[in-house]
Formats: sequence, structure tokens, C-alpha cells
Amino acid sequence: MNRKSSRRFLKRSSVAVMLLSSLVMAGCTEKSMEEHLEDARAYAQSQQVDAAIVEYKNAIQLQPDAALPRFELGKMYLQNNNFTAAEKELNRALELGHPANEVIPLLSMSYQQSGAETALAGVDYRAQGMTAVESAEVGFYKLQALVQLEKSDEARALLNDLMTLDTSTVYKGLIDSYQYILNDNYAAALSATEALREQAPQNKDLLLQLARLYLLQNQQEKAIEVYDNYVSAYPDDVQSKFAFVALLVEQKELDKAEPIVDELLKINENHPLLNTFKGIIESANGNYQNALERLEIAIMNGKSDQVVRLVAGFSAYQIQDFEAAQRHLSMVASSLPANHPGLRMLADSMLQLGESDGALDVLNRVSSQSDTDAALFSKASYQLLKEGNVAGAREMVEKSEAVSNSPEDLARLGVLQLSLNDVDGLVNIEEAVKQAPESPSTQNTLIRAYLATGQLEKAKEAANEWREQSPQFALPVVYLANIATAEKDYDAAEGYLAKAVALEGSQDEVVFARTKLHIVKEEQDKALAVIKQFLNDNPESIQAITYWYAIEASNDNSEVVIKHATKQLDKDQDNIMLRLLLARMHSLNGDLEETVSLLSSIEGDRSTPMAFWRLKGQALVATNKVEQAKALFERWLELYPRDKNAVLGTLLILDAENNFKEGLALTEKFLDKRTDPQISLLKAYFLSKMGRTAPAWEIINNASDEAKELPFVRGIIARLYVFDKKPEKALDHAMAAYETVQNDDNALLVLAILDMTDKKDEAYAFISEHVEKYPNDIRSAMLLAERQIVKDQAKASQTYETILQKTPENFVVLNNLAYLKLQEGDLNRAETLAKRALAIQPDQADAVDTLAQVHVAQGDKEEALSLYESIATETIRSEEVYLNYVELLLQFDKDTLARRLLSSREFKQAASQSRLEGFKQSYGI
Repeated sequence: MNRKSSRRFLKRSSVAVMLLSSLVMAGCTEKSMEEHLEDARAYAQSQQVDAAIVEYKNAIQLQPDAALPRFELGKMYLQNNNFTAAEKELNRALELGHPANEVIPLLSMSYQQSGAETALAGVDYRAQGMTAVESAEVGFYKLQALVQLEKSDEARALLNDLMTLDTSTVYKGLIDSYQYILNDNYAAALSATEALREQAPQNKDLLLQLARLYLLQNQQEKAIEVYDNYVSAYPDDVQSKFAFVALLVEQKELDKAEPIVDELLKINENHPLLNTFKGIIESANGNYQNALERLEIAIMNGKSDQVVRLVAGFSAYQIQDFEAAQRHLSMVASSLPANHPGLRMLADSMLQLGESDGALDVLNRVSSQSDTDAALFSKASYQLLKEGNVAGAREMVEKSEAVSNSPEDLARLGVLQLSLNDVDGLVNIEEAVKQAPESPSTQNTLIRAYLATGQLEKAKEAANEWREQSPQFALPVVYLANIATAEKDYDAAEGYLAKAVALEGSQDEVVFARTKLHIVKEEQDKALAVIKQFLNDNPESIQAITYWYAIEASNDNSEVVIKHATKQLDKDQDNIMLRLLLARMHSLNGDLEETVSLLSSIEGDRSTPMAFWRLKGQALVATNKVEQAKALFERWLELYPRDKNAVLGTLLILDAENNFKEGLALTEKFLDKRTDPQISLLKAYFLSKMGRTAPAWEIINNASDEAKELPFVRGIIARLYVFDKKPEKALDHAMAAYETVQNDDNALLVLAILDMTDKKDEAYAFISEHVEKYPNDIRSAMLLAERQIVKDQAKASQTYETILQKTPENFVVLNNLAYLKLQEGDLNRAETLAKRALAIQPDQADAVDTLAQVHVAQGDKEEALSLYESIATETIRSEEVYLNYVELLLQFDKDTLARRLLSSREFKQAASQSRLEGFKQSYGI
């Protein structure tokens, strides 16, 4: 009530205010024009511009043909940079007879500021009453306009007349300088203009002319100095600020340009040129994400020239947004020269996106013979090979071979060739070793290549040659020890390690090789002694802690390693590799909460090891931290949109959320860029969840025979058969999926198929056994309870009680359990449960009915009727609930309402029709 009264009062108050305002305005109109002018001038004097304009307009309204208020209003508009409005009022004042010598200087200034050259060219610069000084200024503006309009003959005639003016004003000097400008003698014009600066150092027209002449003479630094001076003196001249900032960006004076760009962006945040400037500045400052956003705004607003696309592509490439890099660089690729860096960035972006064929086309345009291209060609070859394009991989190998000259390039090329089963690969690696026999990296590559191809003898020979070449180094001897360990020649391995200890470098590798030797020989105590001795001097060594953990874990004593690693991390909180190792150890020990805690301080960026994303993602999913996992995978995908593990994790979250549409979209986005059998099968899974059987079957039918036997795929097949209404073909597949992964999804699939094939008893037995084995599977437990209501209400009640302990706010469980307790006669418990259910969904008809029937059983029919009357009958879908309400109305002799309710609904269920007959007999309706 109070709120309604208050609202009425406010409305009346508003009306009162409107009436009062009208009276005040009516009073104002009684002032004379002169009084309005006086008030306007007073407001103008106190800088109350809006109020002054209102008073001027009031004066004009009183006397529309009066020139003075229009003149003063136009002057005020000019002072506040509203040039269009100023031109209108000043022209009208001139027409109404205001002295031309007062109007024309202001009008010409307004024309000049708004760029109205045509209007300015028609101004009378020698109007009666104008002084020579005023004629010079107006004439100068007119001269500028004629030059701008390319009316050279008129400009020269005007110049000749203006030069006869007898005045020493700076505008006369500017006029004189125009004789040089008209003759394209910009050096003389510049000298003449420079000489004028001492006379009027802050004159805006002089400064602008001087800046433009400096630019024409390629004296950009001086032009910048003049523009800097000008914008400081005339900060409202937006057009000149544009010119200044363009000059600053062109001259790479980005620090000076940025604050001006930021200021102008406040006026128009979507301006294409300003966003181009801002993007260039941000890119130069290394803020590539901001640069890309600004440049894309410029592009959306029509600025899409080659420079914008190049800088946008470069910025996107720097933040590894390869999709954006490709989008922008591909727009200008055709116009880039063969050796342009943009082609290399475009090709690399395509490789990152899995578009190896497109990258191949781009790289075929890279014609330079720079050895810096060798790595890119090799990368392309690896990617093409990975995607099965052997021919393209060989083509890139050939290009890489042509420019691979350094030992590192030859070694990389050799490994790639070996991947292509090209024996020349070993030749190139051997050549790399010949060129740089002292290079550990090339020697390492050669020995690893021999070991990878099973050529232990050649590996041993290479290690011995390296040893002879560099007898002071321990690493080749360590390789010999590792080869001996692989050959189970433990005595030789011991001998090599004994010699390696006395040599230079690689002492860590000696320790690790010795540890491996003891582990292979099953000498755990010795292995432990070696690694712990090493840790005494190197307590933070990641590799040593890893070996120690492996040894202790085999003895169920890993906690001692975890304590050591924790102590080291406490000393060096920023050691991300140690933090990851500790988190991994906790994960292996099953302490996933501690894994999450350890990794919570790492936000994750492009410098973060990939192991972080995988480890944290797995831990968050395993601990059911859905929102955190979702945020992690979103960031992971943002940084690495084509990372398969990130995609898989995101798909897992989307599946858990039943967001099958987005899951399908993500698989399609991934598969658009690269083929992947696993992601294809996941696409089929999401299609099956959405009932789109035709495209899902197409994927399944094209899968390998091995894939079709996978339990996960058999689950997809089962679901497709269900949608195709062939449940008899689905059961074996569904059971195979369930036996491997006994989750609620597979359980409900089996249950549905058993129901569809009329195996009710088997279905009941199956879901009972599943819930007994997995009591935390709420979905399955609720389905079991629904079946138990029909078979055994006591068991159903027990099942609901168990579920309620785990999900105390479960509406369905509360309502159904209340119903069962009502049936059992436990009215107090039934009432408590029903009220809890109704508190969760107060408008739910079934919940109202349950509580109402409890009240009926308690003998409180009036309370029951009140509950029914609190809900709209159209929301009651259940015929049973509807008739419960009608029956209660009849019991209270409310026959008219009962009849109306019955006549407004058609009852289809046999039980409902039977109750209606009973009503007729009992109540005579």
C-alpha cells in the first residue's frame, strides 16, 4: 500500500513541476529582446555557454529580423567551434544589415575552419568599413581557398590586389609569400614564411603554412617542431592534429604520436585511420594483442590497405594467433615480393593451422637462397610428412637441401630425410659432423640417429671418433657407456663411466648414466646412493629428483622425495619446472587436490611449458572442478587454438555440460584445418548425441576396422542404432561400451535398449546392480527409484533417502519421497519433505498436490484447498492432480467451480475417466 501511495504522490509532484515550469517559462517570455541580450552576454561572460545560447535564441524569437542577436550568437558558435551553426547565423546577420566589416572577418574564419572553400572564394574581402588589417586576413583566407580550388588565374589576380594593401600585419607577409607558392618556388616561400615567425610566433595560419612548407622541402623534423607548437597552442584543431599524428607515425616518433592518437580516439573510437595509427604504435611497442584488435577495427571500418594487413598479420603472428595471421597476410600475399618476410610468416601460420598444402604453395614462392629459410622448409616438410603428404614433404626437403649449409641445418635435414626413409639423411648428418666435429649438437644428432635406426655398431664407432676428436670431453664416453648398457655389457659400461668421471663436462650425465646402469642391473640401493649423493650438491636438480622418485616409488617410499621437492620449492617459488615436477609426483600419488593447489598460482601464457596445461587440465577434470577446468581449457585454446590436447579437454567439458552443439562445432573447426581420426570419431559421438545419424554413420563406416572395435566407438554405434529404431542391434555394442567404462551415460544407454526390447526384468536387475556398485551415480539411482515405486515402495523410499543425503536440494527426490512417506502413513516426515520441495519450486503443481494431500490426510482440508487455489489451473498438467483439486472443491460444496473446471478439460486416461464416473455417483454432477 505504501509503495502505491508513494508512486501516486510522485506522479502528482511531476505534474506540479511541469505546471510550475510552464508558468516560469511564460514569465520569461515577457522580457524584452534587449533584456535577453543582456542576460545572454552575462551568461557568456561567466562561461555558461548553453544558457547564453538559449537567451540569444529567445531574443531572436522575439525579433527574428534583428541582426545583432544573430551576430552575437554566430560569434559565440565560432568561439565554441560550431562552424556550421556560426556560418548560418553570421550570414543571416549580414543579410539583415549588420555591418559587413564586423561580420565578414568572422564569417571567413568560420569558412576557413570548416573547409568551405567555395563559400570562402566568394567573400568580399574589401567590404565597406573593413580595415586594411581585416582585409588582409580575409583576403588571405580567400587566396588559400582559390588555390585549394585550383583556380590559379583568380588566385593570381587576387594576389596582385592584396599585395597593394597598406599594412604590416602578418597576414600581409603571408600574402606576399604566396607569390612564391603560386610559382612552386617552395624554398623561397619557406624563407619568407620563416622570416615572419618572429613577428607572430603563435599565429595559427603562419604555423600551419610553415609546417606544410617544411614537409614540401622534406624537412620533417622541423615540421614536427612546428606542428608540436601549433597543437599546443590550438588544441581544438582536430584536423591539424590528424596531420601531425600522421607525420609522427611516418617518422616513427611513436612515443609522441601515441597520446595524441589516444586523445583523438576519445572523439571517435572507430575511426579507421586512428585505429591504424594506434595499431602500428601498439605493435611497435610489443603489445601485439592490442595492435591486432585496433587494426581489425580499422579494417572493419574500411581501412584495409597493404600496410594495415601486413602489420595486423605480423602482430597476430607474434602472439601465435595463426588464424588471424593467415587471414590478414593471405590478403596481401599476392602482391608481396618473393623474398618478403610476410610470406614466411604466412607459410608458418598455415603450418601451425595444419594447412600444409597451402603452406607448400606459399613456400614455393620463396625464391631467396638465404640459409635462414632452411629451418622453415624443414618445418614444412615435417608437417607435410605428419599429415601423410610424402610428396610435398620431399619437395620441401629438396628446397631445404638447397639452402642447408651450416652443420645445424644439415643435421636437421638429415633427421628429416631419415623420417622419409631417405638414407641420404645419415649422409647429411655425417657431413654435419665433418664440418663441425667439435660441435656436441651435431655429434649428438649423429649418434642418436644411429641409435634410432638400430645401428649400435655405427653409434659406437661415431662415439669413439668423437672421443678421439675431443679426448678431453666426457660426453662421448657417456654415450659409449649407455651403448654398453643397452648391449648388457655391464663391465664395459662400468669401465667407460669410470673414465668419464675424470674428463671435462657432462658430469651430470655421468651420474645419470651410472644411475640407469644400476637400475638396469636391479641394484636399487646403489642407484639410490648415487642419486642421493648427487642431490647433496644439487638439491634442486629436476632430473635427479625424477630418478630419485622413480626409485623410491618402486619401494612405496615416494613421500620422502615429495618432502625434499617441497622444501626446494619453498626456497625458490618461481622455479616452474620444479613446481610442475612436484605437482606431477602428487598426481602420480593420487593427491590431485594438492596437484591443483600447486598449479593454481600459474595463470599460463605462451612461455609456460605445455606440461602445465595437460597436468592441470587432467587434475581439474579428475577433481570435478568444472568451472576452473572450463576456464583453463578456454585459455589454452585461446593461446593454442589447434592444440589437440586443449581441444580434447574442451570437448570433455562440453560433453559433461551436454553442450553437444558446441562440441560438434569445435570438432568441425579442428577438422577444417587438419585430419585426425580421433577427433573425427568424437565428431561422430556428438552427432550421435544430437540424433544426426546419417553423418555419424558416414564417419563410422569410413573408420578402420580396429577403430570400430573400440568400446567408445561401439557406444556410438549403439546410440545410432537406438536412433534408427534398431535396438536389437544395439545391445551388444552398448554392453561392450559399458563393460569398459561403467559411467552413467553408458549405463542409461544399456537401460534404454533393454526397455526398448521389452526386457523389463533384465533392465531392473541391471540398473539395480549398477547403482549398488556406483552409489554416487545420482542419475541412475533416481531411475532405479522410479522403477522401485512400482515394484517395491519400501526400497524406493530407501533409495530416495540415500540420494537425498548426497543431494539435499533435489526437488524430484524431495517430492517423490514425500509422496512415499504419505503412502506409508508417516505424515510428519511427508509434510517436512513436501514443504522443502515446495520451497524450491513454489509454483510446481505436483509439489502443491503432494503437500495438499498430506494436509488432507492430516484432516486439514481447508489448508489443502488453499494450496490448490494458489496455483493456476492451466499449469496443472497431471490429470490426477487436477482431479484431486476438483474432488476437494466438491467436498467443500463448490459445485459450480468444480463443474467449470471439469468442462474446461478433456480427460484421456482411463483412471481419470473412472474417477469422473465416481464423482457423478457421489456428488451428482
